[in-house]
Amino acid sequence: MEQAVEWCVQGQVVGRVRACTVSRWSGTHDAMTLDFRFSTEVEAFRDEVRAFLHEEMAAEKVMPHGDDGDLTGLGEEFERELVRRAGARGFLGISLPAEWGGGGRPASFQAAFNLEVAAHDAPLIDTAVTLGAQPLLAWGSPDQQAFFVPRIIAGALIMGIAYTEPDAGSDLGNLSMVAEPDGPGFVLTGVKSLVTAAHKADWCLTIARTRPGVPPREGLTMFLLDTRADGLSVRRRPTMNRWTLGEITCNGVRVGPDAVLGEVNGGWRQLTAAVATEGAGMFHIGFARHLFGLVVAYVRSAHGGAPLSDDPLIRDRIASLHGEVEVSERLAKRAIWMQENGQDNMVFASMAKVYATELLQRLALAATDIAGMDGTLYRPLFGPGSSTAAGDGRFAWEYLERVHGTIGGGTNEIKRTLIAQAGLGLPRPPRVG
Repeated sequence: MEQAVEWCVQGQVVGRVRACTVSRWSGTHDAMTLDFRFSTEVEAFRDEVRAFLHEEMAAEKVMPHGDDGDLTGLGEEFERELVRRAGARGFLGISLPAEWGGGGRPASFQAAFNLEVAAHDAPLIDTAVTLGAQPLLAWGSPDQQAFFVPRIIAGALIMGIAYTEPDAGSDLGNLSMVAEPDGPGFVLTGVKSLVTAAHKADWCLTIARTRPGVPPREGLTMFLLDTRADGLSVRRRPTMNRWTLGEITCNGVRVGPDAVLGEVNGGWRQLTAAVATEGAGMFHIGFARHLFGLVVAYVRSAHGGAPLSDDPLIRDRIASLHGEVEVSERLAKRAIWMQENGQDNMVFASMAKVYATELLQRLALAATDIAGMDGTLYRPLFGPGSSTAAGDGRFAWEYLERVHGTIGGGTNEIKRTLIAQAGLGLPRPPRVG
């Protein structure tokens, strides 16, 4: 049944959402409880994915292909082959429409896949399905869909998202890349920054100003850009965790009208919808469960004496983090459940993203704090490291890495603003400057 849940501040209602309760039989009484667990069918699919990844990500297969300059930690050749294998198994398009060759199954199947992929450190996170499938299905022309969607589902190409600019950051209203009319097509000029996988992407999804001198809501257009186009160059810039993000420069890149995704000057609406769909993906939960398992294994083992788990303060900290991991997964699953049941899950997806990415930071901090000096010894994901490093060098890597999630996919500050406005009905914050 449905019921209204209200938020009150000093006795005043400031927000209201609908909550659904599911009746479950507990054996001795009829308990009303919120239950968003995966179905038995989804769990069976998850087992299938887990078995696939256990084989494909076996250490003897993976370790020769380490590349700490790539976000995945692995070389491009290995990644492309694994993506193709996943596509051949039908994993990539599991929740995409059947008419395009997808599985047509509910979003929870894709969520289960994402959960296992992250838990296994598999380079199947920023796939073309994750980055480009929904925008293409929502706004692509029949020709665009016919070209891209089958290739995406088959794992035959790598895509990137190029929205951010050096002087715009997350404020997409300040974008400066322009697309000037050129006969039936356009000429793109400008720079995009912080582009994941720019150095290896076959195509990228980008956005540019097509009506100068008007508010961005009225003058942006999205484009599908071939990264091999004349006038396009990519520069790799290292992050604090060694892997690189790309800077894409368009110096008079000519594209035809077939490069336009959706409506000319309709890009703002499309972009905000595309960013919203990044939502509460289960990748962060997979990362959290993996890291939490490493921390538990570390405190259970002896380090020159009794196991750290004998310390009541450490036990208390681990127990607290375990509760947070469970809460985070429940929140993400609720957002997925809402999506499957036709409810607007934008607020809950944003809540799930903020909570999970900041939980990852707390987990990384706890890991390095508990391990002490050994927790500062660093090892790339799939590279050699010190034999004395805590968590095999993973703790130090996590400490640096987990800043990333709070910025990517819409910064947590932007997500909090969305939660405040759409979830609680609070006023828009004043602009500064």
